[in-house]
Amino acid sequence: MAFVPEWRPRVAASFCRGAAPRAASASARKLPLDEPRTKATLRLEPRKRLRRPAEFKEVRRGGRRYSDNYFSLQVLANGASHPRLGLAVSTRAAGSAVARNRIKRIARESFRLNQHSLPAVDITVAARDAARGADPRALRASLADLWLAIRRRG
Repeated sequence: MAFVPEWRPRVAASFCRGAAPRAASASARKLPLDEPRTKATLRLEPRKRLRRPAEFKEVRRGGRRYSDNYFSLQVLANGASHPRLGLAVSTRAAGSAVARNRIKRIARESFRLNQHSLPAVDITVAARDAARGADPRALRASLADLWLAIRRRG
């Protein structure tokens, strides 16, 4: 006699159209249609990223340099109405993929939170060797100082 596993029967509510609707999420807040959306969004949209090698080369060739112990930034004015970010974190500077991704995640998050106070510029962020073992708080503080310097220069 062959062994046949006994499967639990599916609950009708999980796949049946006539099932009772799920309760609304407590975290999902929808704005009323008449409420204006004046608050700036903090998303890092795809249009706010440098993607093509030609875009990186243009910023590297003609951009102004800002740097400290952890990062080197190249900044070049763009024709858009918003700043754009490009990340260049090398294996030599950061080491393993885990370390590179950690540095890139911190840089993206910092840019995302500061994007509305920056002028319309293209920014490339390159990590330096000291960023590899640095504390995340030190990296965030370093980026905050660099964003401030970019704001001052306009």
